[in-house]
Amino acid sequence: MASEPSCSLLIGGDIAPMRASGKGLMGAAAPLFKAADVATANLEHALARGGKLVKGKPFFHRGHPELVEGLVEAGFDVLTVANNHMLDWGEESLFETLQVLKKHNLPFTGAGRNLAEAATPIVLERKGLKIGVLAYSSTLPMGFPAEEDAPGVNPLRAVTTYRPRPGRDVNEYPGVAPEIATWVVPEDLERMRDDIWALKRKADVVLVNQHWGTSMTPYVHDFQREAGRAAIDAGADVVFGGHQHVLSAIEYHKGKPILHCTGNLIFDKFEPFFTGETLKTFLFGATLAKGGLEDPYIVPCKCGVGEPCRVLAPGDPLEAEIVRQLNELSAPYGVKLERKGGRVAVLPPA
Repeated sequence: MASEPSCSLLIGGDIAPMRASGKGLMGAAAPLFKAADVATANLEHALARGGKLVKGKPFFHRGHPELVEGLVEAGFDVLTVANNHMLDWGEESLFETLQVLKKHNLPFTGAGRNLAEAATPIVLERKGLKIGVLAYSSTLPMGFPAEEDAPGVNPLRAVTTYRPRPGRDVNEYPGVAPEIATWVVPEDLERMRDDIWALKRKADVVLVNQHWGTSMTPYVHDFQREAGRAAIDAGADVVFGGHQHVLSAIEYHKGKPILHCTGNLIFDKFEPFFTGETLKTFLFGATLAKGGLEDPYIVPCKCGVGEPCRVLAPGDPLEAEIVRQLNELSAPYGVKLERKGGRVAVLPPA
């Protein structure tokens, strides 16, 4: 009897190069991506020369178009481009970036000339499987969300409210920290569900990228769990997130993984608020089959800042710290990481 079709997956974190050359960008991670049947990551900013810096944006960055060489060299099969830096230099810069990716045959999803384009998925065919990819951003500077007749990124808007903590009257406890509540805008959540459901009718496996969370904290907000679970309920087989710049939890819903943040893979602009925590990152690998993901694992890495990212060997103190930290962050969700057969396996809740 013929075996069921399957192929390999490898996911990387946020990539934001600003160096002179893209050659060797991914370092020892490049052959790992190249060997995977489906390799993906988030391109965190524009690769362009045109456009004008958006007024009033405190943190901004982009790279020149020739840096695409490093992405091609690593053999990425699809890039996600829904994030809060893709339009730092406006629409002209976005359009130039998308043309650069098209010219180099790098499929992308998550941004476009209008909402329909930004929400258009990529469907890859690998070893008898169809793999669909969608990307959304909840981190949305003014003017970044794509609209029916306006360019931008594929939005999944979140609402944030601050309210007094129960039993902590601000008159009695002046200065007390508020309780933060978040949720996804219902119409965006419904649109995402519909998009994933439709994609699942065409693809055997669906991957969904979410640019979400709060910068520099591993805390998982309610809206992230709401969005991640809704995506899986609609047919997603894995949800992988970024933006926070630091490691965050891995959780499971109905047997499918939600990666809340894989960290910065390449980030050449070391922002004033960055720390040693922003150097911790990992690749997430698995086997894809019609039933979803099998044998998930991670590859601990060190973020590349002006140099290639570094794949960390077992026994490296930073490698051990990443595994320990991910175990600690994921424990509340019943997820464990364990060394098995030379890999760091991700074990779903029992």
